[in-house]
Amino acid sequence: MSSQWRLRVAGLLTLLGFLLSGCLYFHQQFHGEIVFKDMFLNVKLIAGSSLSNNRSHIEVSSANLTSTTKHGEVTPLGNLSQRQDVHVSQFVSFDNSVYDGRRLGNQLFAFAAVAFVAELTGRRPVVKNTSKPLLLEQVFKLNLERVDTLCPCHTIGEARHLSYDKNTENEVLKVGHKSIVISGFRQSWKYTMAIEHRLRRYLVFQDDIRIFAEHFLQNNIPPGWKRAGFVRVGIHVRRGDITTNPQFINYGYTVPNATYFEKAMIFFIEKYVRVQFIAMSDDRNWTMENIVIPVNMSADVSVNVTHSFNHTAGQDLAILSLCDHVIMSTGTYGWWGAWLAKGTTIYYKDWPRVGSGLYGHFNDKDFFPPNWIPRTS
Repeated sequence: MSSQWRLRVAGLLTLLGFLLSGCLYFHQQFHGEIVFKDMFLNVKLIAGSSLSNNRSHIEVSSANLTSTTKHGEVTPLGNLSQRQDVHVSQFVSFDNSVYDGRRLGNQLFAFAAVAFVAELTGRRPVVKNTSKPLLLEQVFKLNLERVDTLCPCHTIGEARHLSYDKNTENEVLKVGHKSIVISGFRQSWKYTMAIEHRLRRYLVFQDDIRIFAEHFLQNNIPPGWKRAGFVRVGIHVRRGDITTNPQFINYGYTVPNATYFEKAMIFFIEKYVRVQFIAMSDDRNWTMENIVIPVNMSADVSVNVTHSFNHTAGQDLAILSLCDHVIMSTGTYGWWGAWLAKGTTIYYKDWPRVGSGLYGHFNDKDFFPPNWIPRTS
């Protein structure tokens, strides 16, 4: 046989090998067991299985398989149009309290705890189908899978709201063939520690919000300043209902005074010389009057204060996240603005009021990351 014929025979054999591999794959897909694994998906799909009482019948589509783009956000991957029988033991989700009127900062902590437990157990975070809107999904590109049921489920609570619940680590490993539902406020940086990189890939702002924040900052560069030549520090001033509602005041909520913000601003001015402060608040009048350029500044420094008002919670949070550093007052919204910014953070140390009901839920070493800087008024 000539060398030319030998090459043709070898080519035909190779082609037959590919055809045989394809046949085996499709046989396995429709009659056997396929395991898909991704860093946001670890689920076994068994084709042709029948439904049982503890299984949730959902449609696995391109929205159920996730990957990440070069920009970091979670995006759909794959396209499985056929319906599959997916076991609820692969799910981790919130309980219904996340829809009880909680605002963006509280929802972010709830999601971080869900993502933490998903990582701990090899499951994936999902959201139960409901008519109630989730503000978190309106602000961030979470692309979470939605399911019709979480039953049967195992709900895990917490002992204290502003602390890390160590018992959760043990509890999630004893659940068995049920979904896990995370209850409570879960306000601790420790839920983000082991999953920080992955969590940041979930928390990518919706395009319209990101573009708004970028344009706001670009349009508010102080006259004569070049962007590369100054540091931008976000200031979140939380006041509003916690200064006027007796229930909140009695429970232990406190707010910093103008002296606290002035000291924090001077810290950054002395360190960076040319600083723009971006101040945002739910109390416009107080902020305009008190968040101003500190007096008796050296002639060698350049300071600008720009105020951000009448924006949505998502827009202001995106602006904070784009700042180099953050000065926060109290509460979870400013906390997440600082976490997303990844710079130096100064926080108000005299919160909550010692001996109050809120203080009973609080562990400062759990709530504030150790590298953040405490300051008083």
